[in-house]
Amino acid sequence: MTNCPICNAKIVNKSEVTTYTYKDHSIEIEQSGKYCTKCEEVFLSPKDLKSTKLKIANFKREIDHFLTTDELKRIRKKLHITQQDASQIFGGGIRAFHKYETAEVTQSKPLDILFRLIDSDKISFDDIKSVAI
Repeated sequence: MTNCPICNAKIVNKSEVTTYTYKDHSIEIEQSGKYCTKCEEVFLSPKDLKSTKLKIANFKREIDHFLTTDELKRIRKKLHITQQDASQIFGGGIRAFHKYETAEVTQSKPLDILFRLIDSDKISFDDIKSVAI
């Protein structure tokens, strides 16, 4: 696409800082895409969207008071378990933790709370494993 389908002006590939708003909170992110030089319409490819997906997902998680993808991964690694092990112990399906840690899906609130309790040593991971398996 070299011309804008809306106004027929030239389209250029570039990155711009864009404000993303969620529940009355805002974050500025650099978004790559095809930008119209006249009407300022933006055309985003799947690759463009993927480049900001994680940042937007973690922003939403922070606003909703959920652990971020990095926090989930840190806690799982602290427990010395793989993504598959975590899925077997905590449920959610065989690829659940992969999806949580790559921002494809947000973990449930009960799982989020359980991970926070385990991380703060208020609940023993050994006790969880003993009843989960």
